[in-house]
Amino acid sequence: MPRYRFEALTYAGKSERGTAEGESVRAIRQQLLLKQLVPVSIEPETRWGKTYFWQQLFSENKPLTRNELSLITKQFALLVRSGVQIDEALTILSDESSKKHIKNVLQSVVLELRSGLSLSQAIATQEQSFDPLYQGVVAAAEQSGMMGKVLTQLSEFLEKRQALKQKALAALAYPAMLTGVSFMVILFLMTYVVPQIARVFQSTKQTLPFTTRFVLGFSNFLVDWGWLLLIAIVTSIYLLRRALQRADIRLRFDRFILNLPVLGPLILGFETARFANTMAMLVTANVPILAALRSGRNTLSNHVLREAVDSTEVRLREGASLSRALGSQGVFSPILIHLIRSGEASGQLGEMLKYSAENAELEAEQKTKIFTSLLEPILILLMGLLVLGIVMAVMQPILEMNSSIR
Repeated sequence: MPRYRFEALTYAGKSERGTAEGESVRAIRQQLLLKQLVPVSIEPETRWGKTYFWQQLFSENKPLTRNELSLITKQFALLVRSGVQIDEALTILSDESSKKHIKNVLQSVVLELRSGLSLSQAIATQEQSFDPLYQGVVAAAEQSGMMGKVLTQLSEFLEKRQALKQKALAALAYPAMLTGVSFMVILFLMTYVVPQIARVFQSTKQTLPFTTRFVLGFSNFLVDWGWLLLIAIVTSIYLLRRALQRADIRLRFDRFILNLPVLGPLILGFETARFANTMAMLVTANVPILAALRSGRNTLSNHVLREAVDSTEVRLREGASLSRALGSQGVFSPILIHLIRSGEASGQLGEMLKYSAENAELEAEQKTKIFTSLLEPILILLMGLLVLGIVMAVMQPILEMNSSIR
């Protein structure tokens, strides 16, 4: 049974905190009221700001994955547009699902709906499955009265978001696999093959070339002190991740990444596509522009772009237009700014944002193809040279030995 962390007030005004088990937030609320406690906040129990690792893997109470959320939203939109009531639609989806954790999430939302909460409030009790962006779109759909239409747009947005992520991962899959296999081959040569040949050189007592002595020395280091090198690498990665948690260091690091020759424009393209897609979907759903901008900001992973959106929000509050405020940051592409300006002038901002997202996504795909087409031969050449260098360093004394015998 899920555990929840709560904060409540007694009738005397004293604050109390603790944990309790229950099927849903509604059940926990009822437990607190029976104990003469007025609930202030009720949240799923977490550790270090994240759900328990083992709970995410094996528990029946783990949250929905992004793929599951995208599929459920699409089915939910179809049912709602067909005239099925919201709670009935969620019940149908729950009954048809074969996965226990999906049933639990949907049933909890249905319980909250039947207790009198709106859909946006009900899904907010399952914030690990429905992020703030999802909650904001549903709230806008409730206000506009176009739940089916907005849910359809939301399902399309989620599908695009997943497709964009999968394209980026697919583009890097082959270079990553190539690097991993090459690393394993080099490690095998240095820790197994080279030490075997080193014994032959020791028995001959011949003077070895510098390259051979270097390879043998590095091989001995890996065999004797490889564990220390592994610890140093893991420690360095840990310290780097800790350092990147500082806002100033992360900002400098993200700015450095954006300024890289090929990788920078590629990352900017994917970030722009994700930002514009989010803005297009929210603006079309009649979400206020400031709220849409904040939600779009939350989809960005680069802190330079996040800071630019923060500055844009400040200028919007001062009365500037979105295109002028966003263009003054000098970060996003001129095409995006031009399309936003056209959308503001024609009153079709949502359509122009959608078009700019498609344009940014197309450019990002093209740049990805160029990046991978350049990266693959470079990796093959580099790894081939490393293996060739090791083989030549080992073979050179053997060839010299053969020539001296003749």
